[in-house]
Amino acid sequence: MRDLLSVACRAFPRDYRARQSGELVDTALLAVNGSWWRALPEALSLVVAGTWQRLRAERDRSFRDGVALLAGVLAIVNLAVALAGVAACVHPPPPEFSVGLNALPQVYVLDWWWIAFAGAAAGIVVGLVLGDRRLALGAALANLGLVAYDAIAFAVGAGHFEVFFWLQTSGFPVGRYWLAGAVVLAAATAAAPLRRHSPSWLPLALVAALVLVVLARETRGSSFVFLAWPLAVTVLLAIAFGALVPRLAVVAVGGLLVAAPSVVGYLTRPDSTTPYYSHNHPFVIGAVAVALAFSLVVPLAHLARRRLT
Repeated sequence: MRDLLSVACRAFPRDYRARQSGELVDTALLAVNGSWWRALPEALSLVVAGTWQRLRAERDRSFRDGVALLAGVLAIVNLAVALAGVAACVHPPPPEFSVGLNALPQVYVLDWWWIAFAGAAAGIVVGLVLGDRRLALGAALANLGLVAYDAIAFAVGAGHFEVFFWLQTSGFPVGRYWLAGAVVLAAATAAAPLRRHSPSWLPLALVAALVLVVLARETRGSSFVFLAWPLAVTVLLAIAFGALVPRLAVVAVGGLLVAAPSVVGYLTRPDSTTPYYSHNHPFVIGAVAVALAFSLVVPLAHLARRRLT
């Protein structure tokens, strides 16, 4: 019972007294009087109170703290994209015979570009963890240059990111649309307040990236599509609580900027389905445009209001 209440107290901010001392746990134990039926509501009330204190503590965080969080999240996703491409080149997925002879193995070639991209992506993560701005920003700019080079190459032919787009029907903005992600990542790395973290964060970041790689390979035909739902939830939370949690608003704005080219590309590509149900129908495009604008303006309004106050 004490363990349950102690875990519930971890909902409070790290520097909050209720989390550092056992006074609150002892008081809760006296209140429940040894009853598990009373302990559960008491633990829930502690979680609710701790969450509210976290929301209040978030008000003291600066705009740049949100930029640092955005840079860290995008750095892990960027590393996962690089590792997923390398994995596809080393061990390509089986061809999809339902599309005839379009699934050619020539796309999956491990060359200097993939090696350089993976090295730059790893350099960003290492630089952010160690708090080394020179390393993190240099790797982010190199990462941006490599992705931009591939985007230019894709304009006249098949680029390296074709490994994600080859049999992909939908997904998170990787492949030809990842240039926006590289731009936002470089800008966030340049603006983020970097501080040194424990070296134990490095294996945790690698594990997180590898989990994304495994999930991306398992969801064949929809590379990284599972990342769209966390982004949508983050945007909704930023709209609801962006005034209290500015970091959420920053992450939502950055995520929308990353995803916008993918959404535009999906809506504007030709579709042979029934026009009234087509993704590029004018009504659909208009509704999505309004939703994107609303989802972008509201977090920006939260951040602007915070700056003015």
